[in-house]
Amino acid sequence: MPVLTGKQLSSVRRLGVGLAVTAVVAGVSLAGAPSAAAAVQRGVGHETTPAQPYLDNPDPADWLGSYVVGGKQVWCVQFAHLAPDSDEQYQPGAALKTKWGTDLPADVAADISYLLLRHAGTTSQDEAAALAHLLHSWTAGPQNPAQLDPSNDFRHIAYDAPFHLSKLPAGAQAKVQELRADAEANRGPWTAAVTAPEGAQTIGVAADWTITVNNAAGTGVAEVPVTIDAVDATFTGPDGEQVTTATLPTTEEPLALAVTPTGAAPRIDITLASPAEVPVVRQAVEVDTQRIVSTGGEKELTANAETTASPPPTTTTTTTPQLPSTIPAGDTPGTPVAQATVAQQMSGGGWIALVAVVLAVTLLTVHLARRRAAGDHRRG
Repeated sequence: MPVLTGKQLSSVRRLGVGLAVTAVVAGVSLAGAPSAAAAVQRGVGHETTPAQPYLDNPDPADWLGSYVVGGKQVWCVQFAHLAPDSDEQYQPGAALKTKWGTDLPADVAADISYLLLRHAGTTSQDEAAALAHLLHSWTAGPQNPAQLDPSNDFRHIAYDAPFHLSKLPAGAQAKVQELRADAEANRGPWTAAVTAPEGAQTIGVAADWTITVNNAAGTGVAEVPVTIDAVDATFTGPDGEQVTTATLPTTEEPLALAVTPTGAAPRIDITLASPAEVPVVRQAVEVDTQRIVSTGGEKELTANAETTASPPPTTTTTTTPQLPSTIPAGDTPGTPVAQATVAQQMSGGGWIALVAVVLAVTLLTVHLARRRAAGDHRRG
């Protein structure tokens, strides 16, 4: 998404350029009148008064915020040049430099890339004004005091950061400090990593993999959208369902991802947009118009990890054959069947009754034997 920062120049100067272009078109075209020129379309931000003075600048106020070009929210990076029309044409990009043609310090370039990547789509007026202010401060700040002299024209005037900051609302002033601190803490280059769980993995059994996205300081960056693709596996998506691809936000701590292997070689691939070391600027075809910066000049970052998984272990079960509880009439059960039947029937209370019967028969036999012995003795 293109991005611009800067101040809208005099409408008189813009009108003059437009009239000159119209005259040329009228001179070379014989078929009808030229179409009406597009207008400057502001996005979100704050207007501040009075405007910073410089030669031939009649504007009573400055605009600190975004513009809309080609239907997209953009920011300018050439303070005091013309604000872009909504259909402004731009050439291919190159590395962003200062208004004076010098290289940006590495940390400033990284801060700009990060802020554009993370905040270029803002809908907050305070945040938009703060972002525009920082972009002006970094790309058009004075390199010597003479560049702030109001006698300079639009090509040679520098951005007076203290002057503009004092005229922003309190909320926007607070956002300036917040965005600056955010950029210093989370600037790139970022690193990304995917870590597979240790130990043996089993097909069909979930285990936690981890995803980390770290800033230049080596700490985690939260709320980074990461596209995740699984091979020979599924994972828990944002709606709680098992999926093979989804986009999830990172956390400051390593993101735990429940992955279930579905094949022998599960793998997780991630892709995300990270801030580039140097943003990419695009020069307008109209030389007096602000240059624009694409969305941080972000670069794609990828990482992956893989492991192996085995099928779940097999288990064996033994089944006791079901034996008939009755023997059909006329059949003679075999010995194993008869024994099994007796065993089935003589469980629990049946065994107690059997022991009682055996005991009773034994006592009766002893009693009869004694009586017989007594009778024989009397006869003798």
